[in-house]
Amino acid sequence: MTKPSRKRAPSWITVALASVLLSGCTVDIGTDEQFVDSGPRLVFDEYEVLFTNPVCQTYAYDEAVASVSGEALEQKPQNAFCYPSDSDASGARPESPQHKLIEWIADPSTEEIFFASMSFSNGAVQAALCDAVTERNVKVRFVLDSATSLDRANKLLACEPASGDPADAPELQLRGHEGNISLHHNKLFLLNPGAETMRIAFGSGNISSGLVLHHENWHFITLPASTHFAQAHLCLMDGVLDHGHSKSEYSGFIRECKESIPAREEGDAKALFVPGEGGRGSNYIINAIRQADGIDILAHRFTHSTFVEQFRRRLTGEAPPAVRLVVDDDMYWAGQGEVVGGNEPFEYDHVTTLTDVGMEARYVETNHPAHLLHHNKVMVFDMPSGRNDTVFCGAGNFSKSAFRNNYENFYTISIPEVVERYRQQYEHLYGDLATVAEDMPAENVIPSEG
Repeated sequence: MTKPSRKRAPSWITVALASVLLSGCTVDIGTDEQFVDSGPRLVFDEYEVLFTNPVCQTYAYDEAVASVSGEALEQKPQNAFCYPSDSDASGARPESPQHKLIEWIADPSTEEIFFASMSFSNGAVQAALCDAVTERNVKVRFVLDSATSLDRANKLLACEPASGDPADAPELQLRGHEGNISLHHNKLFLLNPGAETMRIAFGSGNISSGLVLHHENWHFITLPASTHFAQAHLCLMDGVLDHGHSKSEYSGFIRECKESIPAREEGDAKALFVPGEGGRGSNYIINAIRQADGIDILAHRFTHSTFVEQFRRRLTGEAPPAVRLVVDDDMYWAGQGEVVGGNEPFEYDHVTTLTDVGMEARYVETNHPAHLLHHNKVMVFDMPSGRNDTVFCGAGNFSKSAFRNNYENFYTISIPEVVERYRQQYEHLYGDLATVAEDMPAENVIPSEG
């Protein structure tokens, strides 16, 4: 399909499991304002969706382990279970989010960078940022959670700008854990913020293994700064830097800043920032659950009781949708009375509440002693005919705190190629990597590294 002509270069987007750029298609925004508001299409020069999909060695058990159903298991599922030693090979691939981000940082056209994350421990990204500062005088400002380790941040702060001017040195601000705000949990990069053309990267992962070995999703968009989508991210940047000490101050600033954007909000790509817009995000999800013909969920935390109840009502009502869930095996083991990560037993209870009424669930067997995770937070909604299939994604978990109390950046995306990209990835996770409950190991056994 052909886009309407304009004086900009044509838009492109990655849609295959390999990194392939296809011409953008006309997007029907639709009229169902309960779920997808009317509005213009997002104008972009390039839009690429990448998944970490780590490539890892095969890790065999020292001796066979019985599954719940009694079958003998010889190894962990390959590329689901990894060790940190797999990081370099996984991160070096062109389709890796880490590779793409470093490529953007190293681009000579990059003159200024803002990024926000809960944590920052990725050495390769820190080295690329330091090179940008010391070799090209790139200005770097960043925000982290006030409770996180600052080891890697301090290394970046020590990088001396090429100009020798202290004003050009990297700058860090800490946020969260004050003013009724819990975590600083935003996850994004803005390159050349406010320039005529901007680059925005956002995803589910922190600047850590969240770019390499965790199972994550990332968006990389090059677009005009005049778009509402780009301007909204400048609101986030200014808000968290200059108005980030209380929930009321930040949410008020975001509201006023967004209202002042001259461009209309896009209908096929919306950015929702918390504190302030969590209610809007929750309403998107609840209305979509009530309408969708099919729902595919990728989750790290699964604690939002309102969402669980909405799923239960749909599954027990007339014409229930097909609902599938993929989560980390930390949640499975928590349900067996063995807490091995951040998940809690009641989250497993939420899963079984829904599997008892028709949902299908699978678990990604990750390396919890190495703190590696399935960390995606995604819902893919297949909507009835005439309505736009939509991806809900972003930094936040499916928890009430994420929609009320944390700094978060959420998104609803109904660009068809993006939705299709997530469908393909879901089939990979669900069909190739994740494990049904009866095939899980009967005991929590971790293979040795070598």
